[in-house]
Amino acid sequence: MKRFLALIDKNIARICDDENVHLRNVLRLKAGDEIITFNGDGFDYICQIISVSKNETLAKILKKIKCQAVPKNNLSLCMASVKREKIEQIVQKAVELGCKKLIIFEAERSNTKIKEEKFSRYEKIIISACKQCERADIMELKFQSFDEMLSHFAKSRIRLFANERNGQTFDLNLLRDKNDISILVGCEGGFSDGEIKKILALSPENISLGKRILRAETAAILLLGLAGLVSGN
Repeated sequence: MKRFLALIDKNIARICDDENVHLRNVLRLKAGDEIITFNGDGFDYICQIISVSKNETLAKILKKIKCQAVPKNNLSLCMASVKREKIEQIVQKAVELGCKKLIIFEAERSNTKIKEEKFSRYEKIIISACKQCERADIMELKFQSFDEMLSHFAKSRIRLFANERNGQTFDLNLLRDKNDISILVGCEGGFSDGEIKKILALSPENISLGKRILRAETAAILLLGLAGLVSGN
């Protein structure tokens, strides 16, 4: 069954805006068809369409099921701002890999400035990725300054800092069954000496990802995937 983001009101799911356009004009679903809806609360709602109109689709909720694809652990990624197409890729893959919270921040060497007006574009990517990977929760996305990001990073029980030049070998098995993990990755130009000093002051796991220098987006996706798999996310 096809999945749609919806507003849930008692036993009725209301599908509007772009989701309704896709349902009505692209998939051409009609009254009587069964679909799955979600609203970000971690549950799937099995529904049967009651009516389809230009502005909205109404569906009767038949069953509420806990979604098995919702991440079990609090896994977050702090990502320095990179080129916009790479940010979009990171947002998409972070959802698929079970990231609960993604913080995009501007580092001193970031060559792309964060623009809040693009947030709606990222929201659409998040929803699309949720539908693709069958998550029923919505990954939190925030744009922050470097210091605001550090405040979040400092509160995590396990802090993984991808230090491409001076990182050390890290035993990923230490993440097994851990529940609160934050990953910090820099931009294409890396962090400045001052930024590295502030990060290391938080005593993170200063880790290396091997002999080869990875692109920022590669490092982020690799670490999210490994941390998620090992921790049971």
